[in-house]
Amino acid sequence: MIILIAGASHTGKTALAQRLLERYRYPVLSLDLLKMGLIRSGQTSLTPEDDELLTPYVWSIASQMIKTAIENDQNLIVEGCYIPFDWQEDFPPAYLERIRYWCLIMSERYIRSHAGSVRAFANVAEKRLHDEIDFDELARDNTLVLAECRHRGLPYCLIEHGYDVDEWAVAPISRDDAKEAARLFHATVHTVNARDYSPSQVGAWAPNDESFLESIAAKLAGQRGICIKECGILLGFGTLDENSDIDMLYVHKDRQGQGIARRILLELEAIAIASGKTAVSADASLTAQPFFERMGYATVRKQTVMRRGVELANFRMEKRLTRGE
Repeated sequence: MIILIAGASHTGKTALAQRLLERYRYPVLSLDLLKMGLIRSGQTSLTPEDDELLTPYVWSIASQMIKTAIENDQNLIVEGCYIPFDWQEDFPPAYLERIRYWCLIMSERYIRSHAGSVRAFANVAEKRLHDEIDFDELARDNTLVLAECRHRGLPYCLIEHGYDVDEWAVAPISRDDAKEAARLFHATVHTVNARDYSPSQVGAWAPNDESFLESIAAKLAGQRGICIKECGILLGFGTLDENSDIDMLYVHKDRQGQGIARRILLELEAIAIASGKTAVSADASLTAQPFFERMGYATVRKQTVMRRGVELANFRMEKRLTRGE
């Protein structure tokens, strides 16, 4: 996955990239460092003040690095103010599916009322030399960035009262989320569930087939469910079948054991209760059975299912639901 973190200066892009590096262990490419390396090595006659010319110059290099990372199946976090608003035009659709964009924007009210914090945290992730903050210019820059994101339909985080990267966004799963959710499902089965299932079982469960992923995405788009995101990144999702029982529940392979599955399951149970259910069932994998037990589910029976001619074991589990739980 490629994560793009954009925004005006002093909005916390570098600090956010550092936090994501700690969580996902993805390498980080700082466009500001790339810019200074090109300038100081004499690769360009541009100066740090030539922002309008630097954006196409730096991005022309960074975009090719991103393409190479995607082709090599590598993960990468790219942060900086040199990501153009029309960045999507530089990538074909298959590449865009591997890229997530997130723009940090501070409201003018936040800038005016938190000037001390903005100044204090200017060097939280990097030591800036001779960097005086012009708050009028900062407010204008953020206003322009917000207008561009809204005009182009780009995802952004508007910082009005504060910003916490630990805050999750919980929302109904949408058609736009379905493709990413299908890929998350595939990656989780091939890494997390592979601890309890053989390669042939994993391959039958989640084949390395684009048409299979498309069928999963179509299925998800037609189900009721929720997804959890952080900085625009899908952390996990869950869906209910036509009987309002648990159908799919998967968490990003790099974010296991952090309470994400618990939050998803509680949200799904609330939906089931609202639909009139007094009990809910799930077919839990060998990997997921201990989690469902901790969440109050009882094992009804162990069962064998067939996937593309291969047998897989799972458990039929049930839980009584209490309204208001």
